[in-house]
Amino acid sequence: MNNIFAFGIIIFLGFLGAYLLSRLRVPAVTGYIIIGLLLGVSFLNIISPKVEARLDWLINLALLMIAFSVGGELKKKELAKMGRFIAWIVVSETIFAFLFIFGAVLLAGLDYKVALIIAALGSATAPAATVLVLNELRAKGPLTSTLLACVGIDDAMGITIYSIASSVVQALLSKGGFHMGMVVFSIIFDIVVSIVVGIVAGIVLVYLGKRVKYDTQAVIFTLGTLFFFTGPLYNTWHHYHFSPLLAAMATGFVFVNYSPHSRRIFRNLEFFAYPFYLVYFVLAGAKLQIRYFFKLGIVAIAYLVGRFLGKNAGVFIGGAIGKAPINVRKYAGLGLFSQAGIAIGLALFAANRFPMYSNTIIAIALGTTIITEILGPILTKIAVTRSGEAGGKSKTGGV
Repeated sequence: MNNIFAFGIIIFLGFLGAYLLSRLRVPAVTGYIIIGLLLGVSFLNIISPKVEARLDWLINLALLMIAFSVGGELKKKELAKMGRFIAWIVVSETIFAFLFIFGAVLLAGLDYKVALIIAALGSATAPAATVLVLNELRAKGPLTSTLLACVGIDDAMGITIYSIASSVVQALLSKGGFHMGMVVFSIIFDIVVSIVVGIVAGIVLVYLGKRVKYDTQAVIFTLGTLFFFTGPLYNTWHHYHFSPLLAAMATGFVFVNYSPHSRRIFRNLEFFAYPFYLVYFVLAGAKLQIRYFFKLGIVAIAYLVGRFLGKNAGVFIGGAIGKAPINVRKYAGLGLFSQAGIAIGLALFAANRFPMYSNTIIAIALGTTIITEILGPILTKIAVTRSGEAGGKSKTGGV
């Protein structure tokens, strides 16, 4: 199978299958993963490991564009408007999800190094399913605002936590042994260099954005700059492993906050990037070995329980510190259970970086995503309904 034919199979069957599954109210992301699962090694093996290996570079392109878009959601003006309690909740629910997942999968018998990676993957929330439910219910109120803020920002937190966790694991796996001082230095150095590269790329984008007239030119220079600056970070430099995703996120942050043309360019880029998003979700599903997922049943259950408890505990504690309305503390955690998007992207990225753990990472991340994308919208609906914010009727409760 040549690459063009494989690419065509993925896009055609991925879109067609997801469209048919959407009639059953299956979210598009979940539909792409299911189609990939059917086409991959677990069933038809049309998308074989050899085909996946040849198309892995498409996954990296999609991940960079997703990370760039995540950075583009971090607008300074909107962050400044964000309520104090929302800021506490965003930070708290992300960190607590990481801690609870790490503890849960560790107790389930997972090696502590891969447990760090798995926990980092589960810290972010999928915005699509949550936003869809809020729109369908015409939800309005403090709980709704909190959910929208969390799903818009905690992807950035997730990328940052993953960058730290992966640097720790890389240090633990190094032949030179574990030295705390070197590990801390390596983590800080990796993150700082990645962010600096992203800032430089963002400045270049802002400069070029003032000099283009046509949308096609804008898409070309945006992608060219993004790939040119972040591409080298995929290589290992003297045992340092930088984060191209963190750099891409920093690029998006600088660009959206300092370029007057960013809104138009992000909109055009979204149309161009969508086929790549489809490809990377289908390829992700194709990588999933369903038998291996069932072998990890206890670990997968522990992951889901840890994530659910962590999100809810984080919301409650963060809300209490920030003095959020009682309904926000009680119900916001239910609306943050969905997992897709950047979590899958980080899983694919981690699987390539740590091939010795790839089966475990892919099985847990993708297998649980299918479950969370089914249960997530249901839990979000329960949260909005119980809080009284469905139909725009808000009951803020006490503080």
